[in-house]
Amino acid sequence: MKNFFSRVSRITLEDWLTYHPYDKEVPSDQYYIRLCNDIQQEIIHNDVGNYFIESDYQQLSYMLTCYFEDINSQAGVWLSFIEENKTLYGKYLPFYDTVSNYTCGEVNKADIQFLIWHFVSNLPGNEHLTDPYSIDHESMADLVYDILLRETAKVPNDQLKDLLILPEKADVPSMKRLMEYFFFGSYLNHYYMATLKEEAFLELKNQKGINKRNISYYAQNKQDDLLFNYVSPLLAQHAGVILANRLDGSHSRYSLLKSVSERKEGFFRYKNTTAATMRFEHIASGITIGVTLKSMQHTGHSFVPDVTVIRMGVVQWGEEWWMTGNYIVEDHPGKIKITEGEKYLFAPLASQIQIIRKQDKCFLEINSNKPLAFFNRKKDVFSLIDQVWDLYHETYGSEELDRKLFDIHGITFGIDDDLENITVFFNPDTGMEFYPDIASCIADKENPFFENVEADIEEFLFNNNYSSNFVAYLIENQLIEIEPILSEGGFQYVWNNCDFLLRYYKREFYKGKPKLYEEW
Repeated sequence: MKNFFSRVSRITLEDWLTYHPYDKEVPSDQYYIRLCNDIQQEIIHNDVGNYFIESDYQQLSYMLTCYFEDINSQAGVWLSFIEENKTLYGKYLPFYDTVSNYTCGEVNKADIQFLIWHFVSNLPGNEHLTDPYSIDHESMADLVYDILLRETAKVPNDQLKDLLILPEKADVPSMKRLMEYFFFGSYLNHYYMATLKEEAFLELKNQKGINKRNISYYAQNKQDDLLFNYVSPLLAQHAGVILANRLDGSHSRYSLLKSVSERKEGFFRYKNTTAATMRFEHIASGITIGVTLKSMQHTGHSFVPDVTVIRMGVVQWGEEWWMTGNYIVEDHPGKIKITEGEKYLFAPLASQIQIIRKQDKCFLEINSNKPLAFFNRKKDVFSLIDQVWDLYHETYGSEELDRKLFDIHGITFGIDDDLENITVFFNPDTGMEFYPDIASCIADKENPFFENVEADIEEFLFNNNYSSNFVAYLIENQLIEIEPILSEGGFQYVWNNCDFLLRYYKREFYKGKPKLYEEW
């Protein structure tokens, strides 16, 4: 039975400002707050099933009203998303018709229906694919579309666009502030990212061994870790890329934002200070980097050359390294523990990918030019690994890698596991992957274990143990049958929007990293 809320909490100025890049009221705010409350009061009467709670109506009202404000102010948040989607897939939106009855830069019903899908897909506890053709959601989209059309002639002047302009000579702190807004604050990401931040901070508070006096240090680092190392569900984009997509390609900061690195956190030993940088040695790898003084001006500590050890995170902007978040001085540097993975923190990605590409050639040569192989015994899997390794060293013998680490990387089963079958896939981006007990649903002519079983597509999309390349290979080559569902197109939308959905659900796992080392 549907939960019915005759009255819900009214949206206030404080609530509204959460979604905006300013903290004091501007003249247009009261108009949009009134509209937001009107939308909320209307949609609570719309039957969207039993999974909405009271606060969900409020959060969805924010999203839809902010979309309307974005369109009318020409702020470009929505426009940059749909144009990037068109660049990738040849259409403004997944799922819906954007050829007929769609006008770029204006309010569209398809936009609203997609935003409802996006919102519902990120509800906490939603572990299933959301039907983009839900009759309930389409009915709500019709209702909201009619409201917004009536409001179009009433909208006041809005300064939002001016507040989101990035100057040609913007410095790194200015770029970072706008990145934070688009990633954490804008209506396209706020609901998802707010939940992610809340979960991350709660985990910090409950983590054993954390000095509660330093909780602010860890919290700031966690936020910066999310900012630089995580991606938005929409198109799996990093914060720098999201901001860059709003700029003209000729903007002086466009390339810089597109190429900003992930945040690398580790232990560093202070070496010396030059006119522009503080030089640190990354202890695990021995690599020395110069961190710009502009990011280290408020250290508050006296660093002793070759003695002081700190733990910090750094991000590369163009040719400069910037400290981001907070650092902490190690009181007992002789007792720090270095993980295997940290040794390769600064290893060039291009060189790792080159190694994977060479391994790929060896795998294909051993496996009759096919990226998939099927086994029922673990010793046959290890035999394949040995053959690939031997051919690799025979062909590229000058490149030395630790064989033990290579042999075990990516294996997702234990030596004592009782397995019926093992699927091996060579991922050209990450390396060899192993999938136990799923061969019965893979319709490859070389697969002796195929039993015409329907695939659990939600498991393939949601479970990050299945790589994007593996799932895409199965879908694009029609090697799996997907269980039908009751909707306009069944699961046909999965076939037609495979890459979009992989980006949406895999997120920061969409692009895998080369697996050359056990903890990499």
